[in-house]
Amino acid sequence: ITSRYSSEFWVKAEMLKLNFYTYSGHAFPDLVEKENGVIVTQMRAIIWANDFKRINEKFTRAGVELSDGITILFKASIKYNGFYGLSLRMSDIDTSFSLGELEKEKNASIEKLTEEKIFDLNKKTLLADLPKRLAVISVETGKGYQDFVNIISSHKEFGIFHKLFPSLLQGDGAVNTLILSLEKIKEVKEFFDAVLIIRGGGGDIGMACYNNYELCKTIATFPIPVITGIGHSTNLTVSEMVSYHNGITPTDVADFIIKRFLIAQENLERMESLIKIKSNYRIEREKEQLNLMEKYINVLNTQNVLNKGYSITYLNGKVLKNKNDIKKGDCLTTRLSEGEVRSIVE
Repeated sequence: ITSRYSSEFWVKAEMLKLNFYTYSGHAFPDLVEKENGVIVTQMRAIIWANDFKRINEKFTRAGVELSDGITILFKASIKYNGFYGLSLRMSDIDTSFSLGELEKEKNASIEKLTEEKIFDLNKKTLLADLPKRLAVISVETGKGYQDFVNIISSHKEFGIFHKLFPSLLQGDGAVNTLILSLEKIKEVKEFFDAVLIIRGGGGDIGMACYNNYELCKTIATFPIPVITGIGHSTNLTVSEMVSYHNGITPTDVADFIIKRFLIAQENLERMESLIKIKSNYRIEREKEQLNLMEKYINVLNTQNVLNKGYSITYLNGKVLKNKNDIKKGDCLTTRLSEGEVRSIVE
């Protein structure tokens, strides 16, 4: 077989599992071909350590990563071992082909979600002014999740509650576990204000799962806001596009949440200050009014009038205002500043 097939061939296949072993540097990818999502052919390949290092460096320079679940175009020769059987020895992988396949899937998902008129649905959900109850989809040991927790925990005064729903965040199994976590949260959606999907950074291939149509549809149609922070600042994935808000990194997501509380706190402090200013102004104005009323009352005070030398004459206990109201024999009482004088009309 080796002598008959001595040339190298370019082969297209889906790399189901990379199977990289760090202690040796070798990789033994499981390659498959699918029809309508069903595996119809499977074969083992070999990438020796030196070849793997060179290929991986090429992917890294392209800003991506070699990982499970991607379709690749690779150069290989046919090898046979009496114990391990037939395999393909990979000597090179075309990075541009892999990126092209990812871009095709991304565009297909966008087109389908747009045709179904669900692309912007999650953006139309309502986020609470103060989102205090957060469902977080992440990996507990991940740096991104720890960064998020540290920021939220540093603002204990806001009383923000968050519950972790663990999930794979990249690779072939990520789509199913992400959807499963979203479905679990959906069952208890009334207990949460928002869902956060957060993870650390990664290359384009590591993000391939976030262009999957089924995952993007689940996010787009989710009944409460979904906020993404999956460590990616360029070439947005479809999941980020359809989410309520994309915070890029877990830190950005935490800042987005905390900022809403800080703005509310600032508004409350401003209102408190304004209420104090207006209250003090009102009190001073009422004091002025009271002083004016006091002066007016003092002016009208009968005793003050008498003290100025005036007198008041009463007829039958009523103030006498007109001389024509009296007649002969009437008894008049004249009130002075000090004492009274009684007189009889003649």
